[in-house]
Amino acid sequence: MSAAPDPVPAPAPADPWHRVHPLTPVVKGWLAILVLTGGFVNIVLDDLVSAYFGGRDSPAPVFDPGRVDTVFWWVLAGIVLLVLLVAGAVVLVAWWFTRYQVTPEHVRVRSGVLFRQERQARLDRVQAIDIHRPFLPRLLGLAELKFEVADAGQSAVSLSYLTHDRARALRGELLGRLGLAAAPGGPAGADPAAGPGGLPGAPARRPAPWAATGDEERPVLAVPVPRLLGSVLASGSAVVLAALLVAAPVALVLDPVAGPAVLAAWLPGLISFGAVAYRRFEQGYRFRLLRIPEGMRVRYGLFSVRSQTVPAGRIQAVGVDQPLLWRPFGWYRIRVNVAGYGPAAGESDAMRSTLLPVGTLPEVRTVLHLALPGARDGDLTALLGEGLHGLGAQGRYTTSPRRARWLDPLVHRRTGFAATEDVLAVRSGRLSRRTDVLPHEKTQSVAVSQGPLERALGLADVQLHSTPGPVTVAVAHLDTGDARALAAAQAAHAAGARRLADAPRHPRTPLQERA
Repeated sequence: MSAAPDPVPAPAPADPWHRVHPLTPVVKGWLAILVLTGGFVNIVLDDLVSAYFGGRDSPAPVFDPGRVDTVFWWVLAGIVLLVLLVAGAVVLVAWWFTRYQVTPEHVRVRSGVLFRQERQARLDRVQAIDIHRPFLPRLLGLAELKFEVADAGQSAVSLSYLTHDRARALRGELLGRLGLAAAPGGPAGADPAAGPGGLPGAPARRPAPWAATGDEERPVLAVPVPRLLGSVLASGSAVVLAALLVAAPVALVLDPVAGPAVLAAWLPGLISFGAVAYRRFEQGYRFRLLRIPEGMRVRYGLFSVRSQTVPAGRIQAVGVDQPLLWRPFGWYRIRVNVAGYGPAAGESDAMRSTLLPVGTLPEVRTVLHLALPGARDGDLTALLGEGLHGLGAQGRYTTSPRRARWLDPLVHRRTGFAATEDVLAVRSGRLSRRTDVLPHEKTQSVAVSQGPLERALGLADVQLHSTPGPVTVAVAHLDTGDARALAAAQAAHAAGARRLADAPRHPRTPLQERA
């Protein structure tokens, strides 16, 4: 008697498709409805004013309310109502056909009625998952979930809109799938006994007191509102705005005839610089840096609130700068290059790559310790101090030679670099000071270039390439020998650091050990 065949396993159920929140059409369509309504009201008001208050020479209105009866207004109201209903129906149909699906490998979004579109993001390429809450969705309790992938900063998928609780839960679930949750200071799955770089037997770094455990968020720092306001007022755009505001009444007093024309010419500048100053305050309002198992999390915004996760292992370069007007107050700013974010798209998107909009030197050291967990604290602190306040060939920095003063009369004594076993630091700027820190394993390539004048003076520039972003690591006008030595040493450091970083993930086999 033959044995019964094994039952065929049932196929795994397909991942369900979900729809976004029903209020999504209201959030996405309110601006178009407002524009159409405003245009219609503007036409009606113009005609009413022309009919009742216009003179004899005024052009005839499109419709004169004095010559039409009640039927006309009912017909007009019906047409407006019909247009609104049709627009609402179109938006609702578009919402009905917009769905998203979360699988173990992808996040997919389908949309479109006549022309279907499907966008997807591979979870293994997701660099960060951010929550964005503009003003109106925030009032309605909604949030937008953005998936940043390794494609020079373009968001492949954006789920808008979900409830805030649903967005937070989905982000936590996906981060868990990605394996980003880790012990403080190291990647997921790292050996607890391993030291810096993941090498067994090396001394383990003591966890920082703000280190997070489990799903807990531990506050690291917050930017006070008075300090943020002071940093905005001490910025270049605020100074230009103040100068224009002071010069406006002076122009009216000196030339009452031409003064209004001058003010009209200055108006675009006033609006532009005022918008920049306001945007900096609005984006930096209530800025908080939190420590989480995935790395760091920042929250900021006055009307439009953002919450984004910055895994420490995805930070490619760190830049610390101190504008001239901030120096009397001892304030600094930290920006980073994060894999997947790409270069910041102007002022409107600059906060995506900012870990500290304005802070003190102790706060800078705290953030650097979190952003670069593989760097030794003593070396990093010393490099930062010399980079921000040093001048000339002092300490560890190799600076431009004296003959570079013909090209950089003010900056050549500040331009220089210094390297440790973990990072390369580059300093620049005389009035506004800047220090950029690049971990060796994040260096993708090194380039040495010379222009005609540099060749004549025996100078060269060195560019160190990493992920695109607001931090550009480059050393200008070095001695040619120093530039070539830096390029060779950095290439060797980068190759060695990458081998050490990959060693825990790719252990050697017994056959390789015997070989």
